[in-house]
Amino acid sequence: MVQPFVFKFGGASVKDAPAFQHVANILKSRWKNGLVVVVSASGDTTDHLERIIEKAYGEATYDTELADLESYHQAICASLFPADHGIFSQVANSFSQLKRKLGSDLRTEGKAFLYDQTIVFGELISTRILQEYLCMNGLFCVWQDARELIATDSTHKMGKVDWVLTMQRCRKYLSPKLEDYPVITQGFMGSDWLGNTTTLGREGSDFTAAILAVSLGAKSVSIWKDVAGILNGDPDLFPDAIKFDHLDFEEAAEMTYFGTKVIHPKTIKPLAKQKIPLYVKSFVNPDLPGTVIGSFEDHPKIPITIIKSKQVWITFRVRDLSKVGGFHYEEIFKTAKSFNWNINLLQSSAVTIHLVIDQPEQMPDPLPKQLLETFHVQKTENLRLVTVKNYDDTHEATYRNESKEVYLTEKSPNTLQMLLR
Repeated sequence: MVQPFVFKFGGASVKDAPAFQHVANILKSRWKNGLVVVVSASGDTTDHLERIIEKAYGEATYDTELADLESYHQAICASLFPADHGIFSQVANSFSQLKRKLGSDLRTEGKAFLYDQTIVFGELISTRILQEYLCMNGLFCVWQDARELIATDSTHKMGKVDWVLTMQRCRKYLSPKLEDYPVITQGFMGSDWLGNTTTLGREGSDFTAAILAVSLGAKSVSIWKDVAGILNGDPDLFPDAIKFDHLDFEEAAEMTYFGTKVIHPKTIKPLAKQKIPLYVKSFVNPDLPGTVIGSFEDHPKIPITIIKSKQVWITFRVRDLSKVGGFHYEEIFKTAKSFNWNINLLQSSAVTIHLVIDQPEQMPDPLPKQLLETFHVQKTENLRLVTVKNYDDTHEATYRNESKEVYLTEKSPNTLQMLLR
């Protein structure tokens, strides 16, 4: 059985006709049986589809937006294919299917269900275009619907992977194809046991690549980005940021947890468990070495700075002092889970718990009655959370001097976090 290589290309890599051509050039010099290519929706297609779905759910008109999105994809095809190529009818048929689904009674199943059944058309169309273009240029490959491979539960917009069933499907449906041809498939999507489409969460295509790599026992995963590799800081904020040549799985996992956006947070864990190396490569300059994430005991301990804006600080102070110490943590975490809060910092004392979370789409007001009966609650919005791994004393002093207000400071031997105005 062939041991696969998994490549993943994001939306920027297939945003227009020249980008598709560039992907083909990258693949041409790396073409081999056993290659799995995971592709996202073209450009900002997912953002446009989200707005269309919102209108469809609210029974507002969206015909113009849908027509514009179809024209965008047809224009890409017009620059890549001869006028009589079958891809034009394939794209038109996909948009006809999408329009039927948006206008159907799927709305009665809820917005999340409608979202999952329709948002995936971006990936389905982009992968059809790429597969047809590669074949037209002599790079023969197979198109594979990822929903036949990745099994999840029925949690829409954030499906939980059934790893055992996914591995069985990959070995049954995908492995035999890889013996003869490379395979083009989609990121971000799966299906539940009823056959309904599910999604893995926004930016979930990186995770798809990891799922397929683990399920197939891949040799490596390569994620092609518009950066040279992983840096120790956002280059827009830190012009002198340093690129890592190699990075340990644990260090990379912590970086994604604290907010580094180069790699999807769920991607690292399954690869680390199976010791499958992850390469972050430059889509712009594909011959550059990039960064490899793997098992490296000697990885460099240089400072890594991550800054997250739009943070909300919530303070829970116990009302009944007889409950001081170990009081009702479960109520706070139950609330956080029910509203899908992403907790970036937690700090507690005998009478108070501080949470720092990403600004949610909608902050519940008021909070659940049981929580308010137990705690006095205060919240402050529009803050910045600075996280420095492998920090030294100069980092805390620098941010204290630069900021008008420092609300919280949390330090461990390796990590400094500061909540700032």
